[in-house]
Amino acid sequence: MHLSGVRAFVAVVRYGSMTDAAAELGFTQSAISRQVADFERYVGTKLFGRGPGGMRLNAAGVEVFPIAVEILRLAESMPEAAATAGPRAPGPRRHRNVRQL
Repeated sequence: MHLSGVRAFVAVVRYGSMTDAAAELGFTQSAISRQVADFERYVGTKLFGRGPGGMRLNAAGVEVFPIAVEILRLAESMPEAAATAGPRAPGPRRHRNVRQL
């Protein structure tokens, strides 16, 4: 999962269209569409109903949206959290694969 897909998904929900989300994020409409499609593949289902009224969240999208907002909030807080932790001694570190968490 890439944060760009999460950001694109949240922006489309907030702005109501791929075009408006693209303008806000500084991407083309096709780039936003691709990022949302990649995010939907990651989640495993479509998140929008598309129709004449524009993009509307379906039931899965309604469930995923608050989680996506929280992911972005946490991602934005990481640099500050790391900075407050102070310097660390250099050396090898063991990291768990994110999917293992």
